[in-house]
Amino acid sequence: MASDFARLMKQDFGDLEEAASAWRKLATEADEGVDRHRSQVTGPLHATWKGDDADRALFYLEDVESRLGIVQTEGMAIAVVLDDVRAEMSGAQTNLRNAVQRAEENHYTVDDDGRVSDPTTADLPHNDPDTRQIIQDRAGPRSEYQQWIDDALDMARKGSADGSRALGMLNGDVLDSTNHGGSAESAQDVRDAMKAVGLQAPQIPEKDPKAAAAWWDALSPEERREYATLYPREIGATDGLPTTVRDDANRTALTQELNAIEEGDPKALYPGASQDELNQRQHNLQLLRDRIEQGDSAPPGKELYVLGYDSEGEGRAIIAMGNPDTADHTGVLVPGTNTTMDSVPGQLTRLGKLQDAAGRNEPDGGSVAMVSWLGYDAPEASATDFNSVGGTGRAHDAAPDLRQFVEGTRASHEGPPSHTTVLGHSYGSTVVGAAAAGGQGLGADDVLVVGSPGMTVDRASDLQMDPDHVWAGGAKDDGVIDWASDLTLGDNPLEEPFGGRNFTVDTSGHSGYWDEGSASLDNQGKIIAGVPPAETPKEENDVPFLPW
Repeated sequence: MASDFARLMKQDFGDLEEAASAWRKLATEADEGVDRHRSQVTGPLHATWKGDDADRALFYLEDVESRLGIVQTEGMAIAVVLDDVRAEMSGAQTNLRNAVQRAEENHYTVDDDGRVSDPTTADLPHNDPDTRQIIQDRAGPRSEYQQWIDDALDMARKGSADGSRALGMLNGDVLDSTNHGGSAESAQDVRDAMKAVGLQAPQIPEKDPKAAAAWWDALSPEERREYATLYPREIGATDGLPTTVRDDANRTALTQELNAIEEGDPKALYPGASQDELNQRQHNLQLLRDRIEQGDSAPPGKELYVLGYDSEGEGRAIIAMGNPDTADHTGVLVPGTNTTMDSVPGQLTRLGKLQDAAGRNEPDGGSVAMVSWLGYDAPEASATDFNSVGGTGRAHDAAPDLRQFVEGTRASHEGPPSHTTVLGHSYGSTVVGAAAAGGQGLGADDVLVVGSPGMTVDRASDLQMDPDHVWAGGAKDDGVIDWASDLTLGDNPLEEPFGGRNFTVDTSGHSGYWDEGSASLDNQGKIIAGVPPAETPKEENDVPFLPW
């Protein structure tokens, strides 16, 4: 039987390369299968089929989708492990061949077991001082060559053993119909396998959208698929990466996280979490999953893209309607007080109305994408916690993330820049103001606020943009404006001292700004589309002048 030395000297690693390529192809085809299944099967059924029969059928069909996702995840992981083993073994082989070549060039002999000997001194007498010195001089290099060979063999053995251990961990059973925890298991399998072969997660410049976009552009197509499949949470959360990539990654991460809670060991995933906290996470994830599944059969331009989420607490979700990367106009709506994951359906309804209003007013038929940015911990309207809604703390905490997100939409956009409008409702306007006033500004073409209690500043000129592109609208009977503006969150943006411009509002109350057929909605659509809205004069300052 050939020794490890003999096998490594002659081994051709082309079979490992072919195997990795085959697994990578399988993973890619599984990913494409999930997309087709989602858009052509479960998506249309979610939209049209209701009742007990539908629930049973969709449970089965979504289980098929989940198992395709497991094939995608574990198939890609197997390909990565095989590539790593091939690289490790090839490196060991190169080191081994170099060591043998150097030894033979210096007249040493290496046998079939990798042992180095010196034929030039074999017959020299050991009792002669001169020959003894020659033997001693030759012994040092011989030991050195032997060490090189031994190290190369150890490297190869370790690479093989690590690869074997990692492959043994990637054992997702997609044929076991009783196992419904496969998505969570596959995610853990990947983490364990990557650790076994010593592979680290990619170093993503996650705090710099422009750098993240450049990093992504520099990757090969194979590397992009690999990272999106094996590190979905990290890829999905990175501003500046393509919308479609982030959406796919976030859907994978959401499926894995929900599966871990429902079928796995959530206590291991969230150490120290109470059962109530786990139940809340499960509720948030289920609600988000169900709502985005309803959009899987949406017509062109109405597709939903998940650009970020967090299941903790009341939940966070960043969802686009239409693709911001290709849109001529992009609106980012920041909701306000009491907005939670339960609010997502209502927020998406508002997005649809704003998108339609902008589309009706776009003179050249340009495309419009809207984003609901619940990327912060919105305050609660509570009589016992006024600081939550009455203070600027949460707005300032959210501001850097909103600035980064908007910068990310710029970095990932294809073609000429999109006309970008950032909208804030209620306390969301306070967040928008804090984001625009801080750092290097918000980078929006227009800022639009409705029902604003204040924008953390007293003048539109403090928002680091042209005040003529700062728009405010407010209903005459909006209680939030009446009771909260000009107090702790900044001056009333509707009033003359603040500056900027007011657009016409004809609706009532704090939540009527999106009423169908209203001037309030139409004017917001015009601003999003880059068209001048109907304006109304700035209001007089109703705060009495205090000389001190």
